[in-house]
Amino acid sequence: MNLCVIGTGAITRSMLKEFQRSPVLHCTAVCSRREETGRALAEEFGLARVYTSMDEMLRDPAIDMVYVASPNSIHYGQVKAALLAGKHVICEKPFTPTVAQAQELIGLARERGLFLFEAITTAHHPHYGFIRENLPKLGRLKLVSATFCQYSSRYPALLEGRISPVLSHAFAGGALMDINLYNIHFVVGLFGTPKNVRYFPNRHETGVDTSGIVLLEYPDFLCQCTGAKDSSAQNGIQIIGQDGYMVVTPSGSNCQNVTLHLRGQESQSVQLPENPWYYEVQDIGRIVAAGDYELCYRALETTRNVVDVLEKARASAGFDF
Repeated sequence: MNLCVIGTGAITRSMLKEFQRSPVLHCTAVCSRREETGRALAEEFGLARVYTSMDEMLRDPAIDMVYVASPNSIHYGQVKAALLAGKHVICEKPFTPTVAQAQELIGLARERGLFLFEAITTAHHPHYGFIRENLPKLGRLKLVSATFCQYSSRYPALLEGRISPVLSHAFAGGALMDINLYNIHFVVGLFGTPKNVRYFPNRHETGVDTSGIVLLEYPDFLCQCTGAKDSSAQNGIQIIGQDGYMVVTPSGSNCQNVTLHLRGQESQSVQLPENPWYYEVQDIGRIVAAGDYELCYRALETTRNVVDVLEKARASAGFDF
């Protein structure tokens, strides 16, 4: 399947390295507003075509799928245009700002028989299945604690008055949407939608959340998700039950190391060597090769639920997008 990437940022480069290792997803083109940045990426990765017009790219019958890695606020419009053009889509996180937009895109993909994936590493990691399978051993759950804090290279610029899309609510940015989303995906993918959501953000003077804590209330346990772009921390996830606990590191975006601690038993640890994008691209490739649309659409239900939680979290904090 021939693929075109939209966007030339760091995440695009990480994904392009993995597309090069995929037997199914062959990236052949880049679409960029600026010819020079698109050309530089094409030369770096040996891409055959450079488009500066998305409409032109979508009209090309040689392109089967697009990978959308543009600023958060324009994901919805670009994904919709691609689906209407009959292209399969991989959309970077966050999928959309609102549930209404997410449901519209999911409906379009189903209606037109197209693959649509949110590019979220956690959902495709082999250890995510290990975690799910071992949850019953923990007994009745009590607490879940998820922390992902990563000092952003763009934060010093914000302090100097220069605003980048990733730290701007005008572009659907901020710590919740950019980094705490991984924690929420991890939790919602395992436990479903919580009964109550509250977000307590630290705000820059521009109003954007640079860090914050989301509290998720489930019928039988409580969960806190901490995310920051203005500071760093020892990241990881703990799932705590009556009979034991699990520790996941290095973060909610990468289940590379998992240790299962059960009372009265020797701890069990599992590790995997590859970066999380490798497992994401390989898994998407397997789903596409198998033509497993139903598995794709079931994953989109989790995406829809995550968008719902994010929207409720923003509403609780009084954010206007």
